[in-house]
Order: sequence, then structure tokens, then C-alpha cells
Amino acid sequence: MNQEKHMHGSLLINLESEHIVFDYISNGIAITDEHSMILYTNPAFTRITGYTKEEMKGKNPGVLHSGRHEKHFYEEMWDEILKKGFWNGEIWNRRKSGEIYPEFLTISKINQNGANGILYIAIFADISFLKKDISQKLHLAFYDPLTELPNRTLYLDRINKNIETIKNGSEKKFSVFYMDLDKFKQVNDTYGHCVGDKLLKMVGERLASSIRTGDTVARMGGDEFAAIVMLNVDPHSMLSFSRRIIDTIEKPFIIDGHHINISISIGISSYPDDSRNVEALLVSADKAMYIAKKTGTKIEFSNAENISV
Repeated sequence: MNQEKHMHGSLLINLESEHIVFDYISNGIAITDEHSMILYTNPAFTRITGYTKEEMKGKNPGVLHSGRHEKHFYEEMWDEILKKGFWNGEIWNRRKSGEIYPEFLTISKINQNGANGILYIAIFADISFLKKDISQKLHLAFYDPLTELPNRTLYLDRINKNIETIKNGSEKKFSVFYMDLDKFKQVNDTYGHCVGDKLLKMVGERLASSIRTGDTVARMGGDEFAAIVMLNVDPHSMLSFSRRIIDTIEKPFIIDGHHINISISIGISSYPDDSRNVEALLVSADKAMYIAKKTGTKIEFSNAENISV
């Protein structure tokens, strides 16, 4: 039999044929011999990886390795191929350009009749678009689309993680800052919602620049923001920190030629001093913020005893 033709049951594969059916398949395909040397790649392989069939013929597919997988990953893959006759799963490979990309790969072992040995056929699809879509959806699920700050869901998750950290003895306490812009509705009524949205975005940027590494600032919705501040210090230091936030927000904003002045009210509760329950902690900070807004003090602690604002 011609060595360029291989039999598998009734399937005839002519690797030199210009009209081989694999040439018309949109998934990338590579066929290797029993020594893992490439005999054939289809046009889709070239489109996805950047390597031509001439460049790949006689090469080991290892040239595509991304470096993201440890040696045992490939060992387990080939162990499964040898035992079951196939393997499939997600893998990261590297294009000729150097770009690392994800693909869904299936490798099948073909035992041929006669003395033609064994073939391995790899069929793969570039799933970069799926990973990008998942990443975008995760971002939308946990980040506010206007300010790009964490949203309420991510904020609550980080509070819970901080609580677990404290239970493990890594930290002693943290504080929840609940913040609301004063008279934001007047900005929308006077300048319109487009200016209002730009103001919210700029407020988010100023708040984010005010906190320290390891702290979190989030947009809870509307003109409400919140922060998690890891402060193992006295309330007076938290008071000083709050005043710096207020000073930052009260600096004029210039939006579309308008000079806009706005202020912010802050309510503060602490874990575990005020509550060990997440929702109760937020409610306490929210109530304190409402008092600060109503009385004009701008800053209130949920436990205000012996604290001079």
C-alpha cells in the first residue's frame, strides 16, 4: 500500500490529496504518526496558529506549547489517550506570533490495519471569543458599568472575605464607610443626566484614589458609594480619613464647562465592634450616614459615643 495512504476500517485518508475533506473543516486539524511527528495540518490549523503546513510537517506539536501547563498536565493527557484512545479538554497554546490563546482540543488514537502503525488526530477550536465573553459577563456581574468600581455584589463578597480573614487571625478589624452625595438630584435637574453620570464617574475616580492598597471602594447604586477600610487604629484616625475623603470630593468638578460643587455624607460602622453580621453592619453604616446627611455633620459613627465629629 502507498505509504501516503492510511487505512482505519473503511476510512481512507490520503494525506497528499488536494481535496482531502479535512481541508474544508473550520476546526484546526493535525495528524501525527506514532512518534508524534506531524504528517498533515489543514488550512484552519494555519489560520488559527499562524504556522503553514510546510513549517509544521515533520515537527512535534510541542512547538505550540504555551508554557502555562506543567509537565504532569501532558503526562496525564497522554496517559488517558493511551488507555482510553482519546482525550479532550481545554488547553492553552501559543500562536506563531507568540500570542497565547485557549482552545478546546480533542486527540484521538487511530489504530490502523496492517503494518502502517498508529496515527493521532488532533482537532481543536479557538475559544478565545468564549473566554472573552465569559470575562465580560463576569465583569458586568461584579463591576458597575459607569464607574468601573466594584458593585454591591462584589462589595458584599469582599466584606465576607475580610470577616473570614479576621476569624483566621490575620486582621483585627475593619470599617464600613457608607457614603451618599449631597444634593446630587439638583445636579441632574440643573445640568441633565449626562453631566450627572460624568460627575458620578469622576467621584468614583476620586474615591478610588483616596483609599489605600488593600481597601475597597464600591458604587452601591444611584449616588451611593461604600468603602471597606482595613484600619486597626482608633476612631479618631478613621475620622481624619473621612475628612480627607470629604475634602477630596468638595473640590470643584469641571464638567462640560460647568463648575460643579458637591459634598458627601459618610456613615461608619466597624467589625466586630458594631456587629458581626454583614447586613447589620451595612444597616448601621447606612443609618449613621442618614443622620450625618440630616444633621449636616457629614460624618457619623454608628457608635458615636465619645467620638467628637
